Amino acid sequence: MSTPEGFDRLRRRGSGAGTSTGPAGAASARPDPQGRSALYSVSEQPPAPGAVTVTCSDCEQTTTVSPRRLATLALPSVHLPLLRRDHPSWMRCPACGKRTWVKVVITL
Repeated sequence: MSTPEGFDRLRRRGSGAGTSTGPAGAASARPDPQGRSALYSVSEQPPAPGAVTVTCSDCEQTTTVSPRRLATLALPSVHLPLLRRDHPSWMRCPACGKRTWVKVVITL
């Protein structure tokens, strides 16, 4: 069986010295440090414009929430920016669910 003229540089399936013929082909024979695991890994990225980060004083978690979610967390709430500079808002924390002092930062 001859190959068409345009595909003469391509190797036929299963041919090749010592390569694996599994679903991944020859790529499964050597590890790829930034392959499939890089697709599913989570890296630290700055929040998108318009996102809101809430830092809890109790559990010390920083959570990114949408403005709509912030409105539901902030009802009811107390904001004292002149008296409490580090965590000026008394509202529900999205991470631990407790009512505590939090710091709200809006990314522009």
